[in-house]
Amino acid sequence: MSSSKKEKKIKDAKKENDSISADEEVEVQEENFLTEEEAKIEDLEKSVANLKDQVALSEDKFLRLNAEFENFRKRSIREKNDARVNAQFDTVSAVLPVMDHFELALMSAEQSDNFKALLDGMKLIKDEFEKSLSSLGIEPINAVGETFDPNLHEAIANEPSEDVDEDIVVKQWRTGYKYGDRLLRPSTVVVSSGAKEEDSE
Repeated sequence: MSSSKKEKKIKDAKKENDSISADEEVEVQEENFLTEEEAKIEDLEKSVANLKDQVALSEDKFLRLNAEFENFRKRSIREKNDARVNAQFDTVSAVLPVMDHFELALMSAEQSDNFKALLDGMKLIKDEFEKSLSSLGIEPINAVGETFDPNLHEAIANEPSEDVDEDIVVKQWRTGYKYGDRLLRPSTVVVSSGAKEEDSE
């Protein structure tokens, strides 16, 4: 074999080896690329799974809070209704004895012409009614002799008086009532305008 053929053969073998090496290198690079991409995909899948878990937890919390709020709302409505019923029950219970006394007074009036007994019965009913109102926390406003107060009194007239100073209540036509600090209705009153002025001649 001539040396030129030998050299050619060596060159061809070298080229073949170089080609195989380049192919292997490309293959290794492709494998590395795929491995990196697979790792990225795996990380993304983990992130997606993590986000799904967080969404599920958030949904669960939302549903629980929503259920708790709904229970609270229903409980509040129930308690409000119970309070209203209890207040009505207390009010009616306090007024029933007054009704009992009215019935007794009517029966007594039907069986007797005694005006004094009827008057005493009416006074008894009034006392019982005032007790009932007091048990509910309702107090009368006794205005006579008090200084006129527009927050508690409603003046329907002025009246001159030699004995009573100006702006003092001299008569009460209708009793006013308070519930604690709240005014249920003012007392309807007549207020003194003081001594009558003499007409100058």
